[in-house]
Amino acid sequence: MKKIGFLFVLFSSIVFSHAADTYSKPNIVILLADDFGWGSLGCYGAVGVKTPNIDKLAKEGRKFTQAYAPGSVCSPSRYGLMTGRYYWRTSIKDGEVLAPNSPLHIERNRLTLASLAKSQGYATAIIGKWHLGMTKGGVTDWKKPLSPGPLQVGFDHYFGMAANVSNPPRSFIDDEEISDYTPWKPDHIMETLVKKTTQWIEANKDHPFFLYYAPNAVHEPVVPNPKFRGSSYGSYGDFIDELDSSVGQILATLDKLNLSNDTIVIFTSDNGGVIDETNKNSQTAIKAGLAINGPLKGGKHTEWEGGFREPFIIRWPGKVPAGTLSNQVICLTDMAASIAHIIHATLPKNNAEDSFDVTRAFFETTQGVAVHNPLILQAADATYCIRVGNWKFIERANVPAYDSSRTKLTIAAAKLKQQIGPQNDELYNLKDDPYETNNVIAQNQSVARDLKLMLINSRDSGYTRLGSK
Repeated sequence: MKKIGFLFVLFSSIVFSHAADTYSKPNIVILLADDFGWGSLGCYGAVGVKTPNIDKLAKEGRKFTQAYAPGSVCSPSRYGLMTGRYYWRTSIKDGEVLAPNSPLHIERNRLTLASLAKSQGYATAIIGKWHLGMTKGGVTDWKKPLSPGPLQVGFDHYFGMAANVSNPPRSFIDDEEISDYTPWKPDHIMETLVKKTTQWIEANKDHPFFLYYAPNAVHEPVVPNPKFRGSSYGSYGDFIDELDSSVGQILATLDKLNLSNDTIVIFTSDNGGVIDETNKNSQTAIKAGLAINGPLKGGKHTEWEGGFREPFIIRWPGKVPAGTLSNQVICLTDMAASIAHIIHATLPKNNAEDSFDVTRAFFETTQGVAVHNPLILQAADATYCIRVGNWKFIERANVPAYDSSRTKLTIAAAKLKQQIGPQNDELYNLKDDPYETNNVIAQNQSVARDLKLMLINSRDSGYTRLGSK
């Protein structure tokens, strides 16, 4: 089992050359859905949902079957996407989301996708949900300038929500201030966001741009626009329809402006879908036959595949082979190193510590050796998992202590979750058992020992990508 460590070093050290090397400064659009499960798209096997626009994106690009969010709730995944670094390397160790009024959680001097793109002359914008904190000490008055925030970590423009729709300030934020000229109507939020998005694209069409579109669908409250009614899956299905429509409007804008061929479009999600039996909307959809996370075990908050594995589609006409599928393991944290490669930027030391250049997985015509090892995941109760090759190890025994930056009540609740859960480590072979039904740790104890040691070393070292330090 020493081969596991050897492969980690090998895959981390190889430098790949491929089609992206001959292109520079494509526009980049990342579409990050919220709580959107692996099985909720037609192109991922969903029956009865209306997702023609995202399905078309898959036909014109590449669909991944093993793409991961690094956390099974939103703040950890959004931090990982933005920085190429695992959230649990920060002061927050419990895997949970930030409070809506939290201070800015990304260090001002840390690289983000936005600052990376901006360094290469890109216009940058986020439109939608942020949920990574604002101001130095936390928001105490929403009427005061909300700085530092997205504008201080690389974005030229921000329009959207501080966190979730039901959280303060219950108004849109325009750059650093509450927007008092845009009505806050929950069932019209998506309509407003996509309108702002298409307007921004049109205003920035003459130079390279990086756009991060982060809509609120399908997170609670499930509030589709009244125009979207009639899904057999109830309001949840209507919200999926509206999400797909918003993607369609963005793609249509790129077409209208003749930008599609020069634009990388990525559609993915921040964590798995909600399957909690107490959630009325998702349960209505499930009972009507929608497999929100497909056949995967678990969902949002959990340590199972349904909590982490996401739909991931990338389109770049003429570069990414159209209508193709990849089984390569990739993670949202990989976007920093990958985008840096594509736009010929250099990652500074001590940044993007957990970001692997996975661009070969975007372009290869025949699937080669793995582009990412190891992959570390953390659930919302702080449970760590590590995936290397086909093995997935879930750490339950002798786990790290919780950090003290949360309130005593929050720490106590997190500890209780851990205490009442399973206490023994688990091991799954995802090739033989993709639905995590058969714990094979008893038959593969040396594999489990090696993976646990690799997990511990990765936590202690401060990085997983060689060369980041």
